[in-house]
Amino acid sequence: MAEQKKSKKNLKFTTIAWIMAIMLAVIIIPINVVCSIFDVKLDMTPNQLYSLNKTTVDYLNSLDEKIDFYLLIEMDEVRKDEEMLAFTHMIDQYREFDCINFIDMNVNENPEIIEELNPEGYLSLKEGDMVVKCGDNIKRIQASKMYTYNGDYNNTGNFVVDEAYFNGENLVTGAIKTVVEGKMPSVYFLTGHGEKTIDENYKTFKSNLKNYNYDAKELNLTTESEVPEDAAIIVVPAPKTDFTDAETEKIERYMDKGGNLSLLLSPNDEKIIYTNIEKIMHQYGIGMDYNRVYETDSSKHVSGNKYEMMVNLVDLSQITDETSKEGLTDLTSELLQNDSIIPYMPASRSFYQYNAENASTLNICPLIETNETAYGENYGGNGDAMEISGKLQLAAYSEDPTRSNSKLVVMGNAEFIDDTSIQEPFVIIPVYLYMSTISWMYSSDIDMGIPSREKTYDYMNLKSESDANMVIILFVGAPIVIAGAGILIWLKRRHS
Repeated sequence: MAEQKKSKKNLKFTTIAWIMAIMLAVIIIPINVVCSIFDVKLDMTPNQLYSLNKTTVDYLNSLDEKIDFYLLIEMDEVRKDEEMLAFTHMIDQYREFDCINFIDMNVNENPEIIEELNPEGYLSLKEGDMVVKCGDNIKRIQASKMYTYNGDYNNTGNFVVDEAYFNGENLVTGAIKTVVEGKMPSVYFLTGHGEKTIDENYKTFKSNLKNYNYDAKELNLTTESEVPEDAAIIVVPAPKTDFTDAETEKIERYMDKGGNLSLLLSPNDEKIIYTNIEKIMHQYGIGMDYNRVYETDSSKHVSGNKYEMMVNLVDLSQITDETSKEGLTDLTSELLQNDSIIPYMPASRSFYQYNAENASTLNICPLIETNETAYGENYGGNGDAMEISGKLQLAAYSEDPTRSNSKLVVMGNAEFIDDTSIQEPFVIIPVYLYMSTISWMYSSDIDMGIPSREKTYDYMNLKSESDANMVIILFVGAPIVIAGAGILIWLKRRHS
């Protein structure tokens, strides 16, 4: 009788187990088949890390234009990196839209496409970058901007990531909007002071600015009531005379609103003092010398021309005082990696740090320095400037957070980017640096308001070997024991 009850009980449990297994198969298998057929993916992350934002979806669905979307690496290569999951999911979703013509490629096997996208070479395209193109408008999206990593270095010198944020969607959708609308911020070249002009001196540089999604125009502040609203940057290339008081007031009002000024102050042998230009520079903690710098070491200048001299980019990582580095933007590290090209600068004037009243609020950083063997001879001004020697600054920048992050860049020469010099290999590094200052002063990226999404990293800190052993027991040993117990119970029940 007892044996019959046991058999009925076992039969009952067995029947229930089979019913549950069948129900599971009936429900789960069809769901998986349907999801597989229709390529359905569910993003279970709390911040929707793997899904396009509604802003992107609505915008792309509204487009009638065709967008050529180039990825300068093959997708199969990207998929091998698990850290790039958010990126690959993003790309897969973009390419599904009818307006997107997606092309991924091996950059080494498709040099003709790279040449077509970047004929002048100033986009500095690298493997993994993206390029979006609509008509004649083109924009590069750097692969290095896709993720932002926060963390610190451990005792062995390795960087440990605590937080990672994916920024890609806001950048890509913003880039698409830029090339579709063709609305580019303007870089204005000031005129009226004997400056070099766009059409006579800077045609090549003008095309380079377009590659960076800027429009180049001229500006005469004696006829304009204010600096135009679309002015991203004002460039002043080799002025022969000073600003008027009225022009200075207009520029100062522009700077107060977060404007950006780039002064290319080539040496001028005229007996003139740039009172108003210096006034603006002093507000940013920078002063200029009335000189012309040359190299006394013949091995550090072009043969027969001591003014065409070898220079050095300032390496921000070499500044040991961490406090003095706070707030500074690194504009040179990528260029410093290219140690195969030695940078040169044509005849330049030098600059120095001016003791401004607001110096403590400014972020000031030198960009180009001479070697110790350089010499600054008296040149122009009132003729009584002090002659100096040693390591001299030929370029620098300053940012004023109290004026809506208004920025000033000064360089001691305006000829290195003109149509005659810009193709010369010995100035290519300063040219790239100057383009970096343009991007730093004003980003041409359109902000679509799509937030960066965090990728969480979970870590377990084990302080000792005994802690490690305990973790192994809990996460490895315990499941084995439980599984073994289950098998023993099953074997016992099987014969009962």
